[in-house]
This record gives sequence, C-alpha cells and structure tokens, in this order.
Amino acid sequence: MKIDFEGAVECRRNAGAINLVLSGRERLAGRIEALFAAASSERLDGLPETLHEVRLCEHSAAADLASRRFQLFAREVQMELTARSLQLHREATREFFSAVPPPHVPLGRRIGWTLLLLALRIPGVESLLVRWRARA
Repeated sequence: MKIDFEGAVECRRNAGAINLVLSGRERLAGRIEALFAAASSERLDGLPETLHEVRLCEHSAAADLASRRFQLFAREVQMELTARSLQLHREATREFFSAVPPPHVPLGRRIGWTLLLLALRIPGVESLLVRWRARA
C-alpha cells in the first residue's frame, strides 16, 4: 500500500484509540484521511502540525500480526511507524455522482413551476387557485 499526498497535510495527535490522523489531498483522487490506531514511533511526539510532500508506504507483511509497519516520508521528517491498524477515509463524491445520473426535468415543466411560484407571491392568487381547483 502506498499513498502520495499533494500539498500540505494536517497532522493531528489525538488521545484514545486513534492517536494519529493525517488529513490532506491524495494525488489524482481527492480528500483522504489516514487514521492510525495505537501508532507509535520514537519521534512521534516531535511530529509537526503540518507536513509537506508526504508519502506513506506500508512495509511488506510483518512477522507480528498485532501491528503493521509504515514508512512516513515528508519534507520535514522521515520516520518508521508501527500501528495496530490503519483506516483510510476517502472522499466519495466523484464516484457517487458519476453513478447517480442527474435528474432530467423538461423545460416546459421548469417554466410552469417557475410561473406558478411567481404567481403565488401575489396576494390573493392562492385563494383564486384553491377555488379554481375546487371547481375542477
């Protein structure tokens, strides 16, 4: 697994199970957040709040199945991390809207609704429409 971020990447240290979050834009894909559970490293406490030119690589299968090893490369720091797990949260907007086609509303229907809504702004038109509708 390899993730290449572009631009600035926000680096947050949290208390609790998810103790390290990298948030930024992935090249050619959009927003992404990498959430590390029980991350540890010798230099984790000295990690700056913003990183640049970040690349995250996972080492091949580790002998210890309880933890995974990652290599973090950034302009500011290079370090090896171990974590119990990694969750990737990617923005799904592009995929979602490409799967769901936009609604097609005919021009006549748009004009009709626009005229009706404009007419209802005039005082008394609503009561006339209600009476007209009752007769029909």
